[in-house]
Amino acid sequence: MCRKGENIRKRKDGRWEARYIKYREPDGKIHYGSIYGKSYHEVKDKRNQKISELPGYGHQICKTVGLNYQATFATVTEYWKQSVRYVIKDSTFSNYEAILKNQLLPQLGDIQIRKLTNSRIMQLIQRKKEQGLSAGTIHVTLSVLRNVLNFAAKKGIYTAEPICYPHISASGKEVKIMSLTDYQKLENFLLTNMNEFHFGLLLCMHTGIRVGELSGLRWGDIDFAQRKIRIQRTVLRIKNLDHAVNPNTGKVPKTVLYIGPPKTEQSNREIPLPDKLLFHARRFQGKDSTYILSGTEKCMEPRIIQRRYAALLKTCEIPPIKIHALRHQFSCRWVEHGFDAKSLSEILGHTSVRTTLDLYVHIQAETKRQYMNQMIGQAM
Repeated sequence: MCRKGENIRKRKDGRWEARYIKYREPDGKIHYGSIYGKSYHEVKDKRNQKISELPGYGHQICKTVGLNYQATFATVTEYWKQSVRYVIKDSTFSNYEAILKNQLLPQLGDIQIRKLTNSRIMQLIQRKKEQGLSAGTIHVTLSVLRNVLNFAAKKGIYTAEPICYPHISASGKEVKIMSLTDYQKLENFLLTNMNEFHFGLLLCMHTGIRVGELSGLRWGDIDFAQRKIRIQRTVLRIKNLDHAVNPNTGKVPKTVLYIGPPKTEQSNREIPLPDKLLFHARRFQGKDSTYILSGTEKCMEPRIIQRRYAALLKTCEIPPIKIHALRHQFSCRWVEHGFDAKSLSEILGHTSVRTTLDLYVHIQAETKRQYMNQMIGQAM
């Protein structure tokens, strides 16, 4: 009987067999190896040991197959992934894999690189827009596409024509954020029922930090003397790329918790701590090694934060809005108060002001109306 999800089974001859991935073909086809033993636990231990000895487990490509001018996008993609696997962060690689699987390979996978044209790329972009993908996701998708095609070019495989990658501007659709009334209601509730978790949400509201950055924030990251916060790590759950075994259960989980440096170099930043929050920070201050939200040396996962945040909105009778919207709301309030975009970009940890203006600055309709009325009033 096969152990579900483990690729371990008892054979008719009485032996146990555990299968593992030896390597993948460039087209993604998997080749398995087998380990045999007298018991389930014996073959499981042997299989886990074998996996630990294979660098890039699950991503190795058969070395006997080479790239040629007829290579498809899917084939080149496998070689490109192999080349970047251990030179970029695990979180970045996991994100690239998701982009390839969900956005690029379904539409471009079977097409030969030499037959790719600007027309095909524009069709891809148009389809993604029709699917409702955000400008940010399309931007990242094109970035991954560019990396793969640049890799192909270095291997002597060229597209039918030089590819032009258009700038994708944010759509005119307004990002859903809270009304001013709901925003004030939430803030008042947090201040009235203050604890470590509510303090963390206030940080999101008044600094625009990402939920992963909030999850990874430790008390040692707050400089009380200089009244600033250092953002130097992020937390997210990613695919178990190396099929690492959980030492507590002995199983190979599908995902693992990643705690590492922030999203980009610019995301590793310092943010002034608002005086309004400094008092509460001193109230709950713990050891430098403990996480702010949990009060222990074990962080609170982003998905737990999101669930608790959603439950909090329900308690406050506020319509459901994603926690990431607090980052957008912070950006809107900053601009509406007349503050400069350069400072906002640095606080948010963006690589450029253009990113900030395109993706995060959404002046709400009511604010625009107020601006118009002020202009008319001044003119008259």
